[in-house]
Amino acid sequence: MFRGGTLMRLASRHLGSHGFSTEIFVSRLSFYTTEEEFKKVFSPFGAIEEVRLVRDNQTGRLKGFGFVRYSSQEEAQKAIKAMDGRILRGRLIFAEMAKEHGTG
Repeated sequence: MFRGGTLMRLASRHLGSHGFSTEIFVSRLSFYTTEEEFKKVFSPFGAIEEVRLVRDNQTGRLKGFGFVRYSSQEEAQKAIKAMDGRILRGRLIFAEMAKEHGTG
């Protein structure tokens, strides 16, 4: 599905103070998801440092995936456990740890 290839190469890893990934990759998002809504849905699981919804450079339309970076790995794992396989805006979404650039 969204594993490997171009999408995963876009996923960059942000490291927390202990050298662990604190960023999650969320796929299958509705093209109508807003950054505000995305942040609100993922905020109950910890302190969010950054949210990014990826857009097509030419059209500006959402590509259907994004990233959430938390302040700790524990918060990121908590969000994945709670949100992977959930329905958001009528779509089944997937959440996983973001991969290091160039893997996949």
